[in-house]
Amino acid sequence: MPVLDEILDANRRADHAQPDPGGFVAARHLCIVTCVDPRLTHFFGRELGVERGHAVALRVPGAHIPKGSELLRALAATIYVNDCQEVLVMPHTDCGVARVSEGELTRVMRARGVLDDAIPADAAAFFGLVKDAREAALETVEAIRTAPFLPRLPVHCAMMDIRTGVLTLVERGYDAVYR
Repeated sequence: MPVLDEILDANRRADHAQPDPGGFVAARHLCIVTCVDPRLTHFFGRELGVERGHAVALRVPGAHIPKGSELLRALAATIYVNDCQEVLVMPHTDCGVARVSEGELTRVMRARGVLDDAIPADAAAFFGLVKDAREAALETVEAIRTAPFLPRLPVHCAMMDIRTGVLTLVERGYDAVYR
């Protein structure tokens, strides 16, 4: 059975009687910038104490938002629309975009039928590959802090161990000096 059909079937069987989530403001006024890695999802409630409706999760490859990136616009929307007052940049160990090579990605694209002239000339930049997830996250912190259209707010950074869920604080945003 295709995955979409499984999802639709589960949705038909679900008990849709849910309490009103109470609007679109993040209850804990938090935005978490993290990776697209699906292994992270189950850590939010159990390891972080962040339940549905508590925070906005902005998921980008490697939790990396370069300076001047269009992704900062998405972050601005989470801050202003969802009333986020703090940002946690949360990369993780064993990150795929820090492990995979540009050559491997182009090989997979070709194997899936993408023509050579449609493969980005700089596939590493296109896919947001990073050399080091921790350093990329610190670049994200800097990009957020220096974006002129974002308010001054605490921007923290903590690295998650993908096997255990343990967070290691990299930088506490309350103490940072904003430029």
